[in-house]
Amino acid sequence: MKKDMTRGSEWKLVLTFTLPIMAGNLLQQMYNAVDGVVVGRFVADGKLAFAGVGICAALTFLFLAFAMGISVGVGVVVSQYFGAKKNDELAVAVDTALIMLGALGIVVSVIGYAAAPLLIDKVLTVPPTEGGAAIREYALTYIRVYCLGLVFQFIYNCISFTLRGVGDSKATLIFLMVTAILNIALDILFVAVFHWDVAGVAWATFISQAVCMVVSYVYLRRRFPFVAGGRHFDGGLCRTILRIGVPTAVQQSIVSLGNIAMQRLVNGFGEDSMAAFSAGIRINNFMFVPINGFQSGLANFTGQNIGAGRSDRVKRGYRSTLLMAVSVSIVVCALLFVFAKPIVSFFALTDRPLELGVEQVRFVAPCFIIFAAYMTLGGVLQGAGDTVLQSIATLTALAVRVVVGYVGVETGLLGYSAAWVTLPIGWVFALVITNIRYFTGGWKKKAVVKMARGFVPDAGEGGTG
Repeated sequence: MKKDMTRGSEWKLVLTFTLPIMAGNLLQQMYNAVDGVVVGRFVADGKLAFAGVGICAALTFLFLAFAMGISVGVGVVVSQYFGAKKNDELAVAVDTALIMLGALGIVVSVIGYAAAPLLIDKVLTVPPTEGGAAIREYALTYIRVYCLGLVFQFIYNCISFTLRGVGDSKATLIFLMVTAILNIALDILFVAVFHWDVAGVAWATFISQAVCMVVSYVYLRRRFPFVAGGRHFDGGLCRTILRIGVPTAVQQSIVSLGNIAMQRLVNGFGEDSMAAFSAGIRINNFMFVPINGFQSGLANFTGQNIGAGRSDRVKRGYRSTLLMAVSVSIVVCALLFVFAKPIVSFFALTDRPLELGVEQVRFVAPCFIIFAAYMTLGGVLQGAGDTVLQSIATLTALAVRVVVGYVGVETGLLGYSAAWVTLPIGWVFALVITNIRYFTGGWKKKAVVKMARGFVPDAGEGGTG
């Protein structure tokens, strides 16, 4: 169901739109966590297999970040055209986005598969030990199969951000629910029954993502046909989407490279550290669920109201969303802090890896309150189309984190903990930058609808899809 977010109570609109997104993100994190649990408990070399899949997380997030970054541009354009009631431009924007993301997905799938050995050997640098060799083989097996399915992720993210842009966040929850159930069932079947080891969880992910993409595409076309004559691709709208999406894609990709740098740092401390860090990352991802949900909800709320010329509603929506995001984060982080040990042990870790994992989770949990404040404000900037400034803030946070982490390790001031103690330092820098932008009002000048008001089809760019 489409939802007009330009009328009614701001906090209720954001909350009701956000809850399905949160539930969907939670499901996604759950089946990602199940991958690790199944590998850790049913593969003979449980700890090494878990570490092999775990170190791939930084790489898989790199590909996903690029897909989601470009899709942010899709969501901003769709939400602003929807808010401005420009249905013809909306129809062409949806088709243009699907064609563009599908093509990009194919290219990235091919590149990712071909570059997999280089990424594992030269970028992540697994230790040259007997255990390290096993981890390397597990990681290579997983990442190759994963890359084959990247095209499905690209198209699904395009559809997901399109539906969110018109206020339909519940459909994506249903898609992810089906995907999660299928993925978990296939994990158990392929690994516990067929004994495919790490390849089993990789193929389970591949199949479930393909099904999710097909179901979501059928839904999009049947529920929202977005018919706009014979024109399916427009170069001008493609450039507009890229102008907004590329800065976010670059931002998130560089953040992913920073995560890879930190994973590489962790890898230098041995197999126990690698396994513990993998568990810590999966648990931390659950902390991101409510924060990312509120950011997505506020971004779409902002986009529609910017399109309708209601910046006053954007400000009220931001204040109420900030309160909700921080309050929920406090509760979630408190629970994770208290129950850190049993949660980490759920990944079949014991002894030193368990100790390191608990230490990481308990340190990071309270720091997510800072992240909640930063990401909520980022939702305003994203929805307004001010993605360049948000990219600057995020890249500043990343640079601070990586520099402090590596300098700390090289000087002996920090050890394995450098991978997480640097997080809040970077987030504080990002929060300061985005607050300056918000209160000086520069974000109000980035509306897409103003630039596209005189929309004219590009010469010679008729229907191609």
